[in-house]
Amino acid sequence: MCSKILRIKKAKKSYLLLTICSIFFLILVQTNFANEVEEPPLPKAELPLLITTAGQSPGAVSISVICKRNKIENDFLNLATVEDLNAKEYKTLIITMGTSGKGMGAAGIDINYELDRIEKLIEEARKKNMLILGFHIEGEARRTGHCEESIDLVAPRVDYLIVRSDGNKDGRFTEIAQTYGIPLRIFKESIELHDILKEIFIDKE
Repeated sequence: MCSKILRIKKAKKSYLLLTICSIFFLILVQTNFANEVEEPPLPKAELPLLITTAGQSPGAVSISVICKRNKIENDFLNLATVEDLNAKEYKTLIITMGTSGKGMGAAGIDINYELDRIEKLIEEARKKNMLILGFHIEGEARRTGHCEESIDLVAPRVDYLIVRSDGNKDGRFTEIAQTYGIPLRIFKESIELHDILKEIFIDKE
């Protein structure tokens, strides 16, 4: 009799454990499916393309190099001005966020000059109905000091945000995207930028 009761209890525990595992699995599947559905499609951009940096960090150079490797013509100007923007019929503007004290020192500027330059650039790009893409691709290294000022200025004003996951650990870019209704694409590895940029500028279907 006792052994029968023990078998029943074990069976109940096994059933309960199986039920819990099944529920957890279903929640996990539904969550992953929801994430896939909610990920916004990348924009389709036109050339000519101008790339600049809000803070003189190396991110903009990296974007320019990746574009060239994938046969996406671009002009990289680390100190692009409104005059540069008007010198050519640019259709798309990429601005990378993240400041470098060393980079600004080498360029002979300070953060106030840099923020003023970028703000004017964005205002002019808006007047010209350009597509503005904001990239933050250097992760946690560009989430300190004046980097936050760069993000404050650029992120809420772009048409689309593309951010490396380790730069969004605190959910800052997610919050900005939700607050201002800006599509946000999160990527994990820098190598993914090749496919992202090709999809934006080459794949038109």
